[in-house]
Order: sequence, then C-alpha cells, then structure tokens
Amino acid sequence: MKKKGVCTVGFLVVLLGLLICSGCGSRSAKSLEQELAYRKQGIEKLKEGSYEEAVKLFQKALDQSLAIIGELEIDICYYKAVGQYKAGDGKGALDTCTALINYDKDNMEAYYLRGTLYLVQGETQKARGDYQEALNLEPKDIKLHNRIGESLQNAGEEEAAGMILNQALGIKGTAASDYREKGYSCYLLGQYDSARTYLDKAMNMEDKEAILYMAMLLEAKGETEQANRLYENYGSKEKISTTSLGDEGLDKMKKGDYQEALELFGQALKEEGNDQEQEIRKNEIIALENLHEFQKAKEKMEAYVKDYPQDADAAREYEFLKSR
Repeated sequence: MKKKGVCTVGFLVVLLGLLICSGCGSRSAKSLEQELAYRKQGIEKLKEGSYEEAVKLFQKALDQSLAIIGELEIDICYYKAVGQYKAGDGKGALDTCTALINYDKDNMEAYYLRGTLYLVQGETQKARGDYQEALNLEPKDIKLHNRIGESLQNAGEEEAAGMILNQALGIKGTAASDYREKGYSCYLLGQYDSARTYLDKAMNMEDKEAILYMAMLLEAKGETEQANRLYENYGSKEKISTTSLGDEGLDKMKKGDYQEALELFGQALKEEGNDQEQEIRKNEIIALENLHEFQKAKEKMEAYVKDYPQDADAAREYEFLKSR
C-alpha cells in the first residue's frame, strides 16, 4: 500500500466522514486494540446477517484510527461497504467504494464491489467499466475473470460475460489451479467437453477443488449418479464435517466465490444431525443474493422465515427480496 500511514485532509473529505478526527495524531496501543476488536465484531455480525449492526461496528473501528490511514483502515472501509450494501443502503455502499477508489486507485476489490453494486442497480455500463478496471489491475487472475463473467451472466449480460470468460481461457498457466479455473470458465460458457478436459488435468494434479467443479459439471450434464459420487469423494477426501463445510463456505464467500460457497452450503445441509442448519441456511441465501439469483433467494428466505420467525433481520431481508 503506497499510502500506508499517511494522514491527509483530502482523504478525510473524500471518505465522506468515515473517519472523524480533529487532526492527525499518534495512535495508542489501546486505540489500535479497540479498532481491531470492533473490526472483528463487525465481521461476526456480517456473517450473522446483522448488517446494520455490522456497519455501526465498522464505523466505531474507523473512529479509533485518529486519521492514520493504512491497510487496516482500507480493509475496514471495504467491509463497511459490503455491510451497507447488505443492509439495503446501496447509495452508502457506492459512496464508500468510490471513496476507497479515490484514495487508492489500485484497490481491485473496491472496483469489483462497486461494479457489482452498479450491476444490481441496473447500471450495466458503469458496472462493466469498474469490472474492467479490476481486470486491468489483475489481468492474469483467471478466478477474477470467472467471478466477473459469472456475475454478468447472472445479470443477463451474456455477450459481455462471454468476452471475459474467453479472455480467461487465453491466460497462460500450467498450475493445477489454472486448469481448474479454466475448466470453470468453460463450464460457465457451456463448453462441457473442454471443461472436462481442463478439470481432468487439475484432478490428475490432485487439486481438490477440481473435484467439486467436476461434480458440478456432471450434474449440469444430467449425470447425477456420477456427480453424487464425486460430491461424496470430495467430502471424504477432506473428511469434511458439517461445521467445516459451513466454515469453508463462509471463507469462499469472503473471497467472492459465491458459487463455490453455495455448493458447500448445499453439501452441509445434506448432512444428518446438522446443528448449524439455521446459520448455513442463512448463508446460503446470502450466496444466492450475491449471484443475483433473487427468485431462488426469496423462495429460500420464505421457508427460512417460517422456520425461524424470531429472526427479525431475516424478516427485513425477506421484505427486501419480495421487492426485487
């Protein structure tokens, strides 16, 4: 981060009051400890789906910074933008992302998130502009190409999605992860034979995620029995419990891999004796929302609210989904 540790009046203005401070000062160990504690609490609330509480906690974390702006503060601002978006404050989330970009032109995740926000709001050209900026910053990141291509595809922008996914296939790389991600690119493009070729290569190199992708591919082709065997293979290979499946799904969501997260949550919900069903079902809905599959998310939320009527945050989210 080129500007780590820099305190500027300009940044305070641009960040739209995210950091409130009368002047630059030295940070005490206590204020840093409080900032980290609020950040941790905010992330926990984000995972729980308590988005408004999460935003408040991220703001409290930023209030501890004493206008000393570094990677930690940029990270917290990013989380705050995610929380604002999830809480239904699209304008606030856009403002926060714009402030991050104005401060740090090389923040790929901020461009990606703002692009996704624009896409959800139907501002396709702005979304594509931000997605391109993200790709300019990470031109060899095949997974990023897939994330963007899938988002555009889910939004009905098939031509734009196809261009980006085909760009991914042109990126050179011989690592197992390269073959796996190119396999997923082909899967999204509907090129199932090529997808299988790439995924076979990745699986031969013992890439465990390729097993999951292959299972998804076989399922899409209607080869359900083989797909189920691979899902079982994937689970037994890693000795994955319901808890670890849920945790891995959350980790995938934090990285923006919502399709992978959705598959993991689905596996977790198939496990017997699942004592984390409520949390996993809620996270499954969050993944669907991020994939812009609002109808499926609404159906899942309708069932969830019936089973867990005491969850006020979920009830509010259900009202939002009904308006989509």
